[in-house]
Amino acid sequence: MNMDEFITQFHKRYPEVDRFNVATDDMVKRYEKKLGYRLPFSFVEFLKKFSNGIFLLDYEPIGGVSEDSPCSDIQNVNTILPNIPDEVFIVETNEHIASSRLISFTMFDAGDHSGNHWVFLCEDGVSDYRVGFVSQSSLKIVKVLNSFEEWLTILWKNDDEDVPASPVFNILFPSYEKRDNILFD
Repeated sequence: MNMDEFITQFHKRYPEVDRFNVATDDMVKRYEKKLGYRLPFSFVEFLKKFSNGIFLLDYEPIGGVSEDSPCSDIQNVNTILPNIPDEVFIVETNEHIASSRLISFTMFDAGDHSGNHWVFLCEDGVSDYRVGFVSQSSLKIVKVLNSFEEWLTILWKNDDEDVPASPVFNILFPSYEKRDNILFD
């Protein structure tokens, strides 16, 4: 699902939801300079067309490129997890990535009220980074998706107006035992 489709569908289903302000090009550029990496195209579209930070579907606290964003501002991962090692292991792909290349776009895991959160894996030579879920317990990336758009599509396609929402990680791993094994392994 591309960003325009998501925005249209969201507005149709939830026209009353306050989406905060949108970001400007200058705000995005300032944060890219601060973080040391370009933000992925799909996330920039989200910030500029939809919201500069929002508690999306009451479950995913997405940061913005402003200190005034309702769910805080996006940050390098070591700001949220100061004890994260210099190299972080990505479990699914059996690789490592420098923690300095991880930018948090969710500020915590609302489903479990923890410091687990989603990050961009800022890799050279790609325009839309993969995203990963960092466990605050193991300090590993325990789940990887291809892009922010894939993450957003999972969240949106599993939204049901009649049932409380779930965070993306819980959608992917609905069993508490499975989540527990993944997060603490």
